[in-house]
Amino acid sequence: MNIERLSLDQLRVFAQVADSGSFLAAARALTRAQSAVSYAITTLESQLDVALFDRSSYRPQLTAAGVELLRDARQVLDQVDALQARAAAYSQGQELEVTLALDVFFPTSTLVGLLDEFRAAFPGVTLRLEIEALGSVAERVIDGEAMLGILGTLPIIPPNLLHVSLPTVLLVGVVAPTHALAQISGRIPGHVLKQQVQLVLSDRSALTANQDFSVHSSLSWRMSDLGTKHALLRAGMGWGYMPRHVVADDLASGRLVQIQTAGHPPQGAALPMQCVYRPDRHVGPALTWWLDALARLTTFDPV
Repeated sequence: MNIERLSLDQLRVFAQVADSGSFLAAARALTRAQSAVSYAITTLESQLDVALFDRSSYRPQLTAAGVELLRDARQVLDQVDALQARAAAYSQGQELEVTLALDVFFPTSTLVGLLDEFRAAFPGVTLRLEIEALGSVAERVIDGEAMLGILGTLPIIPPNLLHVSLPTVLLVGVVAPTHALAQISGRIPGHVLKQQVQLVLSDRSALTANQDFSVHSSLSWRMSDLGTKHALLRAGMGWGYMPRHVVADDLASGRLVQIQTAGHPPQGAALPMQCVYRPDRHVGPALTWWLDALARLTTFDPV
């Protein structure tokens, strides 16, 4: 087998003959002479040392080997086409990859909708998502690891970042129905909250080192994963604040109950969210799309 001189053109002719159903139809589609198409296929078969088409009938039929190798040929052509498209886009200033750092409180349903629109607008751009809490989002942006960040659990915007205001997320206090705090009606006094374990989100960023936000209890369990906190709340391991959209099903089914805490409105606290980015960041077409799409948000999906 001699595959040193295999060319992309041969693979394209191979795929076109398979799609067209005949050498003549493929020649017309490629605007070439039929003899040139036949020669390309014959040469390819010789180099691969395998028959790709059975020519015994009126129309050429793919052999068993041809069917399998056609899949490989299409995969190679797709990768080359993607490479060329990405290179052309990059030469015109478009990013090859966009990295976003998102706060754990950002609604997943809104994110999925944005991602679907972004994929349609920029199919060749690789997307990297980093889900963080508190200062870790801003830290990723400041360090240049993320091109854009969405803050939620961090109430303070670092002064060296530009920001765009986003809709608010409703934050509610919740416990399992079997928890002691669930038995108290009305606003729960601060001294009572201090006696119960509070489940608190934490991170390892320097921006929020030794800082607490909305922590009322001296007995706190800390974790960086919102899913773990959610599971522990449902298990009755403590009380804590959660985004309303995350626990809506639990509240409706009774797996969790809402409690009123000191300093929070009865319906929950509106938590501002901000889109942040560095002023010296090059803003290409893909990142511009994200800034525009986020700025257009007037509300998050209702629950």
